[in-house]
Amino acid sequence: MRTKGKVNERTVLKVNAKGTTGMERDTYAPGGKRIAWSWPGKAAALVLGTALLLTACGQGGSGSAGSQDTPAKPAESVQGSAAASGSETPEALYEQAKKEGKVIVYSTSGRANDAAETFMKQYPGIKVEVSKVKSDEMMDKVTKEQEAGQFNPDVIITKEVSGAVEEEMVKPGRYVKYLPEDLAEKVDEPYRTQAEGYANYLEFRTLFYNTGHYKSAPVTNWWDLTTPEFKGKVYTADPLSSPAFMDLFTTMVVHSDDMAAAYKEKFGKDIELHGTENAGYEFIKQLFDNGLVVLKGSDDVLDAIGKGSSDAVGLAVSGDVSKVEEKGWNVRPIYDIKPKTSVPDSGYLFLANKAPHPAGAKLFIRWMMGEKDGQGEGMAPFNEVGSWVPRSDVKTKNEVAFEDLNLWIYDGEKLYFEAPKVRDFWIKQK
Repeated sequence: MRTKGKVNERTVLKVNAKGTTGMERDTYAPGGKRIAWSWPGKAAALVLGTALLLTACGQGGSGSAGSQDTPAKPAESVQGSAAASGSETPEALYEQAKKEGKVIVYSTSGRANDAAETFMKQYPGIKVEVSKVKSDEMMDKVTKEQEAGQFNPDVIITKEVSGAVEEEMVKPGRYVKYLPEDLAEKVDEPYRTQAEGYANYLEFRTLFYNTGHYKSAPVTNWWDLTTPEFKGKVYTADPLSSPAFMDLFTTMVVHSDDMAAAYKEKFGKDIELHGTENAGYEFIKQLFDNGLVVLKGSDDVLDAIGKGSSDAVGLAVSGDVSKVEEKGWNVRPIYDIKPKTSVPDSGYLFLANKAPHPAGAKLFIRWMMGEKDGQGEGMAPFNEVGSWVPRSDVKTKNEVAFEDLNLWIYDGEKLYFEAPKVRDFWIKQK
C-alpha cells in the first residue's frame, strides 16, 4: 500500500518511443508486502535492484548477475539489439531472421498461437515458440531470468496489470516498446506516442443485460445501479481475483470528479459522502449496500444473467460477446455509460530486453500488427467482436468504432499506487 508523506528516490532506466534510453532519478512511495497482482512494495526494490544489476553487469549473455569481474557498460547498451528505430523493412528483417531461425514468445493470450501458425507459413525457416503465461507470473519470470543474466524471450504479449507492467517492466527497460515507422502513422493515440507500448488489441469491462427481458439498455449512468430498481440485481466478477475488474473501480476512484458529476446528473443534487474519501469510493460502498453479487469470473456473471429472461445486469468482459452463441446467452453489452463506460484493458506487444532473435521478433510483431496496410493475416486473431484494434485503417467488427468508445484513458502510474488502497476498501465492504 502506498505510504503517504515520505517519498524516496529510485534509479530507473527511461525508454522513450524512439528507443532512446538513459538512467534517471525518480521518486516512488515505499510500500509493504507484495499483494497478488499489485506490487508497489516490490517495485522500489525491483527497480533499484535492476539499476544495481545494470551497473554491475552491463550485459546479459552468459555472465552471472552481480559478478565483480564484469565491467560496467553505459546505460545505452542495456537494451542491446532491442533498441531499434523501427526503420527496417520486412524483407530485410526476414533475411536476418532466417539466420536466427526462431522466435521465442511469452504471451498472456492464446491468440499468439494462431498468429504464429500463419506467420510460419508466410515466413518459412523461422519457428515460433509460444509459452502462455499469466501477466504477473510473466513479470516474475522475466525479472528473475534477467537478473540471472538470462535473456530468453524475444516478444512479450501481455495485458497490463494495474500499472505494474509499466512501472516494473517498461520503465526499468525489461520490456521495450517497438513501433515500426511505416506503421506508426496509422496507429491511434494513445498507443502511438503516449502509451507505454503498442496495444495490438483492447477490451474492457462493461455492463451486459438480458435481451429477453430488456428491449434496450436499462442502464445509462453507473449510479443507476445504486437505485432500488437494481437492488440485488447487479453481478460482477470478483476484482480481488481479476485485476482488470479492479482497474475499472480504481479508475472511478482516480476520476472521482467525473463520478460526482454523473451523480449530480442522475439525482439532481451534489453527492453526499458517507464516511468515504470521494465519489469513486462512495459508488463502491453504495453498490455493496444495494446488494452487489460477486461471482468468480466473467463467464459466471453472464451465465447468471444471460439465461431465460433475467432482469439482472452484470459486469463482464467485452470480448465475451464472441461466446454468446456458443454459451446460449441472451445478452448484449452496453457501450455508453455515464460518465465513462470503462477503462481499456490493453493487450500490449513488446520486444524483450536483449532479445536473442531481434529480427525475427520485429518481424513477428509486424505480422501481428497486420503489416503496413493493416490487412496482414497475423492480425485476424486480434480483430474480433468484443475487441478493438487501435489502427485507423483497420475496420472493426464491432458496432462501435474505437474512436467512438466512451472510455477513460488508462493511467497506469496512478492505478499502480491507488489500487492497493481500493483493494483494501473493497475487502472491508464484503
